[in-house]
Amino acid sequence: MKKPRIKWLGSRSVLLTWTLSYMAVLLLPVILSSIVYFQSSKMLADEIHLANNSLLKQLRENMDKQLEAVNRLNFELNWNTKFRELVDQHKYSIFPEDYMYDLYDATKDMSLYQSAYAETGLFYIYLASRDTILLPGVYRNTRFAYAEHNASGTLSYEAWLDILRQNKFKGYVPMNRTTENGVSVKALAYVSTYDYEDGKPSGANVIMIDNNKILSSLMNIEAFSKGHVLITDSDNQVLVSSSNTDLPAQLPFGKLTGDSGMFIWEFGGERYEVFSIQSAESDLRYISMIPSEVYWQKAELVRRLTLLSIMASLLGGGGLTYIFLRKNYNPIRRIVHAFSSKTALREKGSNEFLFIQQAVDSTLSELDHMLLEMKRQSYSLRSNYILRLLKGRQDDELPLAEALAAFDIQLLSGDCAVLLFYLEDLDVFLERVQGKTAAQKLQLLHFIVNNVVEELVSVKHRGYMAETDDAMPCLVSLSPASPDEHNSDLLQVARSAQEFLAQTYNIYLTVSVSRVHHGIRQLQQAYQEALDAMEYKLVMGKQEILSYEEIERNITRPDTDSGYFYPLQLEQQLINYVKVGDFQSAVTALDDILQLNLSNHPVKIPLARCLMLDLVGTLIKSIGELGPAQDNILLQNPKRIDRLSSAETLAEMQEQLKSMLKEACEYAGARRLQNVQENRNRALNDLISGVTAFIDGHFTDPGLNVSMLGQHFDLKPTYLSKLFKEQSGEALLDTINKQRIGWAKQLIQEQRLTVNEAAEKSGFNDVGTFIRTFKKIEGITPGKYKEVTED
Repeated sequence: MKKPRIKWLGSRSVLLTWTLSYMAVLLLPVILSSIVYFQSSKMLADEIHLANNSLLKQLRENMDKQLEAVNRLNFELNWNTKFRELVDQHKYSIFPEDYMYDLYDATKDMSLYQSAYAETGLFYIYLASRDTILLPGVYRNTRFAYAEHNASGTLSYEAWLDILRQNKFKGYVPMNRTTENGVSVKALAYVSTYDYEDGKPSGANVIMIDNNKILSSLMNIEAFSKGHVLITDSDNQVLVSSSNTDLPAQLPFGKLTGDSGMFIWEFGGERYEVFSIQSAESDLRYISMIPSEVYWQKAELVRRLTLLSIMASLLGGGGLTYIFLRKNYNPIRRIVHAFSSKTALREKGSNEFLFIQQAVDSTLSELDHMLLEMKRQSYSLRSNYILRLLKGRQDDELPLAEALAAFDIQLLSGDCAVLLFYLEDLDVFLERVQGKTAAQKLQLLHFIVNNVVEELVSVKHRGYMAETDDAMPCLVSLSPASPDEHNSDLLQVARSAQEFLAQTYNIYLTVSVSRVHHGIRQLQQAYQEALDAMEYKLVMGKQEILSYEEIERNITRPDTDSGYFYPLQLEQQLINYVKVGDFQSAVTALDDILQLNLSNHPVKIPLARCLMLDLVGTLIKSIGELGPAQDNILLQNPKRIDRLSSAETLAEMQEQLKSMLKEACEYAGARRLQNVQENRNRALNDLISGVTAFIDGHFTDPGLNVSMLGQHFDLKPTYLSKLFKEQSGEALLDTINKQRIGWAKQLIQEQRLTVNEAAEKSGFNDVGTFIRTFKKIEGITPGKYKEVTED
C-alpha cells in the first residue's frame, strides 16, 4: 500500500501551520518559563490581592451607581401624586369615574420614567386594593402580571404577593424576571411597600436589575482568581452569586465587620481568603472568596512545571511532533479529498480547515434556503389559488378535487362563505414590535392574523386565508347545518377575531361577511358581496362587523332620483358625534352624507336644500337633547337658517352647514365639561349634607369624633375633614362642638341642669374639656352663663 505523501509546499497549508505550532510549543516553554518563574513567584500573591481589591471597588462603584438610580426612581414613584392617589384609593370613593382616566394617565408617566431610567430594567407599582400591577404604558391584573414578568419555579405567586404585601418593608429580594422573549432570567429586585391602610396592604414599588448586568462586572474576578464573588444584604442573605454551588451560603458572615476586611476560612478541607467591602449607597456588601492555594501553591507549582516542561520538551517533543503531524493530517487529507470532488469552493492559498468550513457552511445554507423557499412557495401558491377561486379564475384544465387536495383545502359540505378582514391602525402594532424591519413586521402581522382566524374558524368549520394588497379574505367551508346557524357562526368568528387580536396584539380589524352560498362556483359572488359590504365602512365606521345580508336588508339606496339618501342610521351617527363634541368625526360623517347625495348620486337644488334643512334639524335635535330649548344656540339665531335655505349654490350651503356644525360641537363639548363639574359638586354637597345630618343625630354621643365619621362614611378621617372644611368653611370638630355647646346652653337655661349634667348630656366625657370649649365658643364659662340666665 502506497503511503500518503505529506505536502510541505503551499504557504497556507495546515501541515505547515501545525509544524510551526509544535516548534513553538517545544521552544517557547524552555525560554519563557525560565524568565517568568523568578518574577511570578514573588509578585503573584501581591498582585492577586491588589487586583481583587481593585475589582471589588470597581464592582462597588458600578453597583452603587445602579442602586443610586434605583433609589432615585423609587423616590420619584413614592412622591408622584398620581401614583399616591391610585395607591391610597381615597379619591375614588367619591369620584369613581376618575379612576380609569387616572390609571391610564399613570401608565403614561411610567413610560416617561422608563425612558429616564433605562438602566434599571423592569419596574412596576402594585395596587393592593385593586389587585392591579401598574407598568410602563399598560396595567395588568396581578396574576397575569406575575405570569408575564415574574413566574418561576423558585418563587410562587403566593410568595410573590406576600413580599408585595409586607408593611413598611424596604429592601432587596432575589427574583426571576421573564424577558420579552419569554426567557426567565435571575434579577435583583428592590421592593418598597407603602404603609398599611386600616390594617390592610396599600401597595408596593418593585424595581428590578438583571443579574447579567451585575455579573458582567464579576466576570473579571471569576476568571482571575478561580474563586467566588457574591453580594449580600444586611441579614447576610445571598442576593447575587457568581457560583452555581451552595458553598457561599456556608460562609461565616459573622466575621465580616466594618466597611472592608479580609479573613481566612477553612471549609471542606480547603482554605479560602475572603475579602469584603461595604456599599456606599446601601446596606449591601460585596464579597470575594479565593482559594489560598492560588497564592501559596502556585509558586511551587510554577517551579515544578517549569523543570518538567523543559525536560519533556527536550526528550519527547521532537518525536511526538513527527508522529502527531502524520497521524492528525491523514483524516484531514481524506476529508478534503471527499469534498474536492463535489465542490469548487476552495480558494487559492487557503488551508484545509477553511476549505472544510466553507464546504459545510455552504451545504447547510443551501439546505436551509431550500426548506424556507419550499415553505414560502407552498403558502404563496395556496394563497394565490384561493384568490383565483374567489375571483372566479379557476383553471378548468386542472380538476377541482386534485387542486384542493394539492393545497390541503378540505370542503366539509357544499356551503361556503367569505370573511374579509381589513387591517386598521397598523402603526399601533408596528411600533410595539422592536428589532425587525418594516417588511418583517408586516409578515409577522399577517402570520398572526392568519393563524388566529383559521383556528377560530376551525372550531366548527374550515377556514383558509389569503392575502391581497389591502385586505385578507378567508374562504370558509361550512359544516352541515341550518342557514341561521351558519350566519350566527360567521358573525361569532368575526367578533371573536376582532376582540382577541385587539386585546392581545393591538391589531384592529374591520370585518365584512358575505351571505352563505352553495357550491364552490359561487365563491366569486360571495367574495364580491364581502367587498361590497366593506365599502360601508365609511358609513358604519372602523372596527365594525359588516354583514352583507343585514346591509342589503336594512340600508338600501333608492334607485331613482325622486329623493335623497339620509337613513336613520346615518342621522343617529351624526347626532352621537355632535353630542360628544367630536367635531372631526362629525364633519367626516357629514362629508360622507353629502358625498353620497351630491357627488355619487347628484340631486337637484330643491332636494339638496331639503337635505340641508334636514341636516340642520339633526343639529337642532342634537343640541336639544343636551338642555332646555331656550339654551339651544341654533334656535337663538333663526336668520342663519334662513340664509342657509336661500343660498344660491350648494358650496355656500355646505360652508354654512359646517360652520353651524362646529358651533354645535363646541357647545356640546362645553356642556359636557359643565355636567362633569356639576356632578362632582353635587356629590360633594351630598357628602357634606350627610355628615351634617349625622352630626345632628349623634352629637350627644361621647364617641362622636372625626375618626368615627371617617369610619361611618368609609373615608380617611383627615381626607373627610379636609373636604368638609373646603365645602363648609368650618372645621369638622368645630361643627361638632358648636352643636354640643348649643344643646348644653338649652339644658342649662331651660332645664336648669348643673354644669356637670349639661356636659354629660351634651356629649362631653370630661367637664374640663366642656368648660374650655364653652368658653372658646361663647366667650364665658358655663357657670357664668348659668348665673346670667338665672338672674
